[in-house]
Amino acid sequence: MAKSRTSGILFAGILGLAAGVAIGLLLAPEKGSKTRKKLVRKLSEVSENVKQELTDELEKLRSVFPGDAEEETANKKAKTTRKTPTS
Repeated sequence: MAKSRTSGILFAGILGLAAGVAIGLLLAPEKGSKTRKKLVRKLSEVSENVKQELTDELEKLRSVFPGDAEEETANKKAKTTRKTPTS
């Protein structure tokens, strides 16, 4: 249930962001170059916020399932240290 709620919130946020950007571009009183700079800056901020939120959620999941992360790390180490046979 939490997964579908989180997905719904994320979808609503993305949809709201897209609608806000579209309306903002249509009603922008400034030159296009200034508007684009603002848009790039805002998208960068949103991107950083999303990355942070995803990182936080991943850490929560790792705290709930700590064995899985340890196994994955061990498997990665084993794969990288395994020697390939020579002919």
